[in-house]
Amino acid sequence: MTSYELGNILNFASFYMVAGTGAAISMRCGEFNLGGEGQIYAGGFVTAVLLAKMSGQPAALALPLALLAGSFTSALLCFLSALLRKYRSASFLLTSFIISSAVIPLINGLIAGPFRGNTGNLLATPFIEKSFRLARLLPPSSLNLSFIAALIICLLGAYFLFRTQVGQKLCIFGISREFALYSGFSEKTITFTSALTSGALHGLCGAFIVTGSYYTCHSGFYTGIGWTGLSAAMLGASNPLFVILSSLFLGWVTAFTNSFSLHHNVGFDLGAIIQALIMFCVAIPFLKGKVRMPAKEKKDADN
Repeated sequence: MTSYELGNILNFASFYMVAGTGAAISMRCGEFNLGGEGQIYAGGFVTAVLLAKMSGQPAALALPLALLAGSFTSALLCFLSALLRKYRSASFLLTSFIISSAVIPLINGLIAGPFRGNTGNLLATPFIEKSFRLARLLPPSSLNLSFIAALIICLLGAYFLFRTQVGQKLCIFGISREFALYSGFSEKTITFTSALTSGALHGLCGAFIVTGSYYTCHSGFYTGIGWTGLSAAMLGASNPLFVILSSLFLGWVTAFTNSFSLHHNVGFDLGAIIQALIMFCVAIPFLKGKVRMPAKEKKDADN
């Protein structure tokens, strides 16, 4: 394995670590955030547009503001699903997916229209200045400082869930909502905290991709990252520490399948197929033993 290949594997893993930690926090609360792709796209888009507008400003000021803005935008998208869940009893799983599906074509239209840069045939925002780009760690690969940030985020995510009072209440709420409510836990605080944190991390993932890998928000850059981040969270048993390991594995799968498809002219998404097979195999042990035979059929079987 060359340094270029290793760097690209770690770079893909950094995407999945940040998005996977966001998905894991939502899952610990007993909800599934299926809007990861739209939230990643929104975070990257806002970050790219702001950095393009802040051209000439000090990087120490512009970069943190753009990252915060990207995270805040995606946090609001996820927060909207939490509001619908709380006050209209809507499914968080469905609303997060629907909102994401609505945001994606909206951003596509903005990139193709008023926010398109002079990027030739590429549908993308203007490229950000070099001073706003995260430093490369293993050139010529795309590995950059966001990998270190992703590791820190996973560690902080584990600390938040398992070492803080709010995080422990969130986990208890996900295990038994009724027990948590009878214990006096605030459903509003837990639900909104989980949604805001999950959305913000997905948005930060998009911001890192723009500032560390692509230097622009091009149409469709989010594709597959949100779902793979969710896969990393599921493989890591919703534990941010284990998400590091699952993300490294999925990063290797992504880099390997991309290289294989390129060199062997494979016309379909081989990586998605492999991930689907992995998740199918992982899901079987969880389903086994949970499926209960109806009483009548069970009685007939015993006879």
